[in-house]
Amino acid sequence: MTNTHSETKRNTAVAAEWPELSEGQRTWRVAVVEYVLADLGYYGLRTVDERFGPALTEALTAYRADRGLEDDTGRIDAATWEQLTEDFGVVVQGHEGSRVRAVQYALNEGHGGGLAVDGIFGSATRSAVVSFQREAELRIVDGKVGPETFTALIIRGA
Repeated sequence: MTNTHSETKRNTAVAAEWPELSEGQRTWRVAVVEYVLADLGYYGLRTVDERFGPALTEALTAYRADRGLEDDTGRIDAATWEQLTEDFGVVVQGHEGSRVRAVQYALNEGHGGGLAVDGIFGSATRSAVVSFQREAELRIVDGKVGPETFTALIIRGA
């Protein structure tokens, strides 16, 4: 299936907006990547400190290689974000684990949420997701975190 002009234009615009991260940086987005890679089995979480260190670089290098992405010395670029978004899938109420922690952390640190980062997608997390979807004026406001909501959480965060 080929992209339409509007899909290509949107993908190009999103690629320009993805934050590029590299070793040495400190940001809440690093913690989100750590949680997602932990869920995918690439990163052993010890503590989340928002610091992009050598362990994350190593995990990203393995992840990118397994996904057939060009070696980019462990940086998180647009291609990495797109692949992470695809692998993230959809997280809904009732789910538990590191992907839920990624959502909770992004809502808290990037968007002023006040959630417990407990990895349990309960009613408070769903409510916070719905509020975020409304505020971000997303096409779908359903309390589920799929590609559109995940992308907006990362790109639109403070």
